[in-house]
Amino acid sequence: MNVFSPSDAALEGVQVLRRHWRVAVGWGVFNLVALVAVIVVTVVVGVGIDLAAAGDGTSSAAAAIGAVAGGLATGLLETMLIVGLYRLMLRPEAPGFLHLRLGRDEGRLFVIVLIMVCALVVFAIPAVALGMALHSVMGGGPVIVGLSCLGIGGWLALRFGLTAPMSFAEGRIDFMGSWRLTRGHGAALFGMWFLNFVLVMIAWLTLWLVLFVLSGLLTGFHGFWSEEGGEALQSHPGRYLLEAIVPIICMPAFIVLSQAPWIAAYRDLLGDAAEA
Repeated sequence: MNVFSPSDAALEGVQVLRRHWRVAVGWGVFNLVALVAVIVVTVVVGVGIDLAAAGDGTSSAAAAIGAVAGGLATGLLETMLIVGLYRLMLRPEAPGFLHLRLGRDEGRLFVIVLIMVCALVVFAIPAVALGMALHSVMGGGPVIVGLSCLGIGGWLALRFGLTAPMSFAEGRIDFMGSWRLTRGHGAALFGMWFLNFVLVMIAWLTLWLVLFVLSGLLTGFHGFWSEEGGEALQSHPGRYLLEAIVPIICMPAFIVLSQAPWIAAYRDLLGDAAEA
């Protein structure tokens, strides 16, 4: 039986990267190539809209369309990587290039994210209105409302946090299934999340520190940060591309570090529930 351990679950991403580092490298290359393709397509579409408009002042509309299309494509890529991690950990025998596919599993995760975003908006609107109303009555009203909303939202996120891996494993969206499975484990899940948050932050800081040292050794530690994007690209192309490409390649590794604990929690809590 897999007994749920918050510390073991928080470090599950490290174990996955250690066991499947070739897959993680492949995901990094895929993420880079796919994002470059998205940028190229977005630029081409934007230029095409401008040319078709023949200077009718639709540049802002083309930029907005390109931004929306780029955002959707980036979200789709991230969805594919997350579901690829689900497939690697829960269904490794399923077909797919580097465990990546585009099908119903990815569609369900996309729907779950949309539902959660809409729920967040619905939850935030009355909270903001209440904070503004209390501001005229008591000076610390908005702070109290903000902290209360943060606590309630965090608790709900923990209780519904297993919906995504559960939807992949069971082939259906079941928010209440996550609610039932996490009953009595809120404190343990919070401990898992906190330990994993610290781990991910340390990994991010380490990555940026290494990048800063390497790029500084190549071009010096002064002048680059005060330049705009185009100026930095012209004066230090190698450093600019290094600091742009490395985070894109490493992004799948951070997805593994942050998402694998929830998959491990689902797997272990499901085993505990079945044993009970």
